[in-house]
Amino acid sequence: MIDETDIKIIDYLREDGRASFSEIADDIGLATSTVAGRVQKLEEKGVITGFRPVIDYEELGFELTAMIDIRAESQKIVETAEKLKQNERVISFFEVTGETDMIIISRFADREDMNSFLKTLQSTDGIKSTETNVVLTEPRFEDNIDIKDLLDRGVDVL
Repeated sequence: MIDETDIKIIDYLREDGRASFSEIADDIGLATSTVAGRVQKLEEKGVITGFRPVIDYEELGFELTAMIDIRAESQKIVETAEKLKQNERVISFFEVTGETDMIIISRFADREDMNSFLKTLQSTDGIKSTETNVVLTEPRFEDNIDIKDLLDRGVDVL
């Protein structure tokens, strides 16, 4: 089970994943070794799964972001999902309920790049159809769940 101190550490790291343990310790009133130990335990529990940079893909020349709904052949859903998860152009992958089987998010340099990817995708064995939605506003992928509020309301977080 995590406690309020763990939540403070998690919240701090969500704001600044590059913060040092000593910065966090000073800010929340703990010893640096305590923060380091708690982060290690959160990693061991699988609560913290890593630290990654946030990339601005537009600065790298990827001007278009698309969410692509995929309908797969029912007997090939697992195989198709595995192919998509391995595709380097797939930024995010979700198996979903509803009218589609999967949703992927991809980024493209331009319309021609997107069109080429979509044609390849649509000719992939196991994919029946796709529907593409181009994102018009900056995607928001931030984690803003208030863990403390959930705990206060009695939601079993761990």
